[in-house]
Amino acid sequence: METTEILRESFLFSEIANNTLLKILNDFPPKVISFKRGELVYSSFGDAMVGFILSGRCEIRLDRKNNKTVLNVLGEKDSFGILSVYSAEEYPTKIYATKNSRVLFFTADQIHAIANSSSQISSNIIKFLANRISFLNRKIATFSATTVEERLAAFLLTERKKHSSDQFPFNAQKTSEEINAGRASVYRAIASLEAEGLFSLVDKKIYINDPLGLERITK
Repeated sequence: METTEILRESFLFSEIANNTLLKILNDFPPKVISFKRGELVYSSFGDAMVGFILSGRCEIRLDRKNNKTVLNVLGEKDSFGILSVYSAEEYPTKIYATKNSRVLFFTADQIHAIANSSSQISSNIIKFLANRISFLNRKIATFSATTVEERLAAFLLTERKKHSSDQFPFNAQKTSEEINAGRASVYRAIASLEAEGLFSLVDKKIYINDPLGLERITK
């Protein structure tokens, strides 16, 4: 897949015409760097920049002394770093290549200039940040809920939004960790909500039947 095609599928350049994108790349030339498996791609403690995965695969990892949790996995067409451009707060995260990867980088100054050059790109950034706020609000709802059923409902709504689908994979261990409940409690909550017809769990896959019903449980 060509670089311009990958960028046009990213949140930043969504709905940007190809000739406009080519002009942006000419006016604000990015840097493309190749990384071998295991190499550090990006550190939140370094210079703020936005990266786009052109090929390969990377992991976002929490980087604390006794905690190296994998927070997310990034593949072709995924991006990272936009929050660092618009926030002075540092987060203890690092990104490592888990396959040989090629990553395109724009500096923070380039991103600011690109945003100023296009109202559509500015709108894309605002939409992305608004979605992040919505995502964090759903996370807060998950952790602040009092019952396992409420936390499970909030988590499933977050996963539905993440996958942009009413169908997505289910992992009992991940769900247990995300909602801070034992697996036995998770399965009891699943049985309870399934009995209400809100969703179905079939062959390790969730099928949401009533998203409004799940939302009512979280309120």
